[in-house]
Amino acid sequence: MKGVDVKRIPLTVLIREGVSGILSLIYPEHCGGCGCRLDHNGEQRGKPGTVGCDFFLCKACQARIPAPPECRCPVCSHPMQGLFQCSNCEGRRWHLTTIVAACRFEGLVQELIQRFKYGRDQSLLPILSQLMLPALDDTRLAGKKFDAVVPVPLHPLREREREFNQSDLLAGSLAKRLGIPVRRLLKRNRATAPQAGFDRSARLQNLKGAFSLRRPPSADASFLLVDDVATTGTTLDACAAILMEGGASEVCAVTIARG
Repeated sequence: MKGVDVKRIPLTVLIREGVSGILSLIYPEHCGGCGCRLDHNGEQRGKPGTVGCDFFLCKACQARIPAPPECRCPVCSHPMQGLFQCSNCEGRRWHLTTIVAACRFEGLVQELIQRFKYGRDQSLLPILSQLMLPALDDTRLAGKKFDAVVPVPLHPLREREREFNQSDLLAGSLAKRLGIPVRRLLKRNRATAPQAGFDRSARLQNLKGAFSLRRPPSADASFLLVDDVATTGTTLDACAAILMEGGASEVCAVTIARG
């Protein structure tokens, strides 16, 4: 450590770095996408020109991450495809200010989320948390200050079956990044049927009375809702409605992907 006074480095830091180095030799890092072995610089072994990143995806897999569409609805992030009116927002009154998704729900992102949720592969949490971070740089969230991060809740039966709530884990990672607390203000009153395959009206009916407040939010607080995937935004907006009725001043949402 040339130029560094080792005496000034806390012993806990030295121990942590030493253990990390030993573990990387015994259990080398692998790409969470394709499984190729990465060295300590995130480079794919055997392919010197292939550089990975600090969340364990090789360069080839990073290239497989589908970016959000350039033309998307400013409220729900639905692809607009040159349309003047969002078909998903037509006839709706949103309680949310905006839903910002970092990626499209397809390809490698879809595979990673499904492995995380249904395969119970929690080792993917750092990757998925990192993938979500670009959403925070979206212009729709620029200048906003949130009082807390709020995860979309699972019903207790579903959470016991899955052994974790993916939204809660993602919210915890995001809250650390933002330096604000996680507030588990919402509860799920009943185990609703999966939303996949329902049209918008069926989704609304399925979620009727599904959420309520676990405890009231602070008056005029601003919240950032977190979930893994948004499709029509019905679940996120149902949660936002409960928070707004409880006294919140604004609710925005971020997800890894937009279906």
